[in-house]
Amino acid sequence: MEKKISRRSFLKGAAATGVGAAIGLIGVGCDRANEIPEATEGTAVSESTAAAGTTAAAETAATGESAGSTEAVKTFLPQENYDISETRDFDVIVVGAGGGGMSAAIRSAQLGMKTVLLEQRNVTGGTTLFTEGLFAINSHIQKENGKNPPDLGYDLFTRAMDFHHWYADGALFRKYIDNSGENIAWLESVGVEFQGTGTMCDNEYNTWHQYKYEEGQISGKTYVDNLTKAVTEAGATLVLGSEGVNIIQGSDGAVTGIIAREEDKYIQYNASKGVILATGGYSDNPEMIREFGKNPDRIDPMGAGGRNGFGINAARQAGGTLAPAPGCLVFYGGCIPGVMYGTHLYCASAFQPYFWINGECQRFVNEYYAERNFTFSGNAQSMQDRVISIVTQKQMDEMYEYGGTFGCGEYIHAGEPLSELWDQFKAQKDGGNQYVHGPMETLDDVAQELNLDADALKASIEKYNGFCEKGVDEEFAKDAKYLLPLESGPYYAFELFAGIFTTVGGMKITPDAQVLDANAKPIPHLYAVGCDAGGIYGDSYDVSICEGSCQGFAVYSGKAAAEHIAENN
Repeated sequence: MEKKISRRSFLKGAAATGVGAAIGLIGVGCDRANEIPEATEGTAVSESTAAAGTTAAAETAATGESAGSTEAVKTFLPQENYDISETRDFDVIVVGAGGGGMSAAIRSAQLGMKTVLLEQRNVTGGTTLFTEGLFAINSHIQKENGKNPPDLGYDLFTRAMDFHHWYADGALFRKYIDNSGENIAWLESVGVEFQGTGTMCDNEYNTWHQYKYEEGQISGKTYVDNLTKAVTEAGATLVLGSEGVNIIQGSDGAVTGIIAREEDKYIQYNASKGVILATGGYSDNPEMIREFGKNPDRIDPMGAGGRNGFGINAARQAGGTLAPAPGCLVFYGGCIPGVMYGTHLYCASAFQPYFWINGECQRFVNEYYAERNFTFSGNAQSMQDRVISIVTQKQMDEMYEYGGTFGCGEYIHAGEPLSELWDQFKAQKDGGNQYVHGPMETLDDVAQELNLDADALKASIEKYNGFCEKGVDEEFAKDAKYLLPLESGPYYAFELFAGIFTTVGGMKITPDAQVLDANAKPIPHLYAVGCDAGGIYGDSYDVSICEGSCQGFAVYSGKAAAEHIAENN
């Protein structure tokens, strides 16, 4: 494997005083998903109504449905609540200034189209700020490293599609990976620098192209800064603090613009050639997480916040249909609400192969998956009513002095003393974190404090300790070297929630990112890219095969959308 980025750069940057406030973070650590404000609801606006600035609600607002759509769609912002203050005309409107949106805006402006990029926050980047690299094959960087195995494209494509059980769109995924190497060259041409290729999961492909970064900064900041500079250098107009609230659609079904709220005004942005939705998915919208089949009460998002599903709901309101598997959550495993990812307490509580149970005091997974595949660990944890990690005093002391059995990515290495563990534990206890427990002298104390069945808890631990003694895990086949018994108290317990980096999946699109309707026909002038689009995943992030595939797809789809608009208008 080639070198890996030091995730310490992200951790130190995110933890630094003022950094979180400066970029508007709500999810650097584990935040309860259901404590994040839900998205403002919205409706499609007819072109004639919006242009006149009237307050009458269109038929779609009354019915909650859009023509040609088979799904009821909730409204964004009732039209009677605002009047249009100003109208601005462009060829292309891009909504959302993350990796996908900025790639779309740069390429659109490069191709000579008058382009505006709208971003609801006062900074660019979104959750791209927390990425470290992106997936690509057959780039010059990878070739120079001499890491290309034979038939990389065919082997990797087949393995990834098999991983997704072919719920992913084969044509879309094929075009994405075939163009991925060229997209690296394009990113370099607009000022992005890479430090090499590597892997998070020790696979043979080395397709993870890692950005250059500055130690002490959030891992993706330099990448985002370079893209932001490229947006303005290409000639696109960047408008910060501009929140999309409605989509405009003509009588012929073509999408013609966006209504955006900017401070106390509502601006109508008209697009003569295309609207590209790149709003980052729905990680911060519990209602949509539930709609797509997951329990938001068991899920904690990290990232820049604000991912309220506007792009997906706007596309649905315009008649778009969802991809077959729209509900993929990119899990990174378990976490404790209020405890920052990558800290010593996080590592000790959520990233070790010790002993996990659910609310019925039953083990439910091989705890080694915290290291083997964090996405699968998150899947398993998200399916439980509760997840409780129980650790003994002896294990805590050993981690403090000698380090954990596992580290935490590149933030903390295995065997690196968790010297801040007890200070962080005390801070959480003193701060009243209800998910951090201990010390508790007996298992009866554990059961009482966590409201568990004491007999079931004792029976589960007795069974597990028996596996440890025999060196054979008869339930989940955990390797004997990770069978570490809970010998005696005092005990510590940590209630874990399933943490997500982002959501991936949304609208059904063509390989050129055009949004499709229920009849598989493109909606004129409407595109969805990055996490607003579906078709590259089944139900799980393919981190063990295509590290960074989400960010790579954001760049590919944004660039492809702009190129399709230029070629067809």
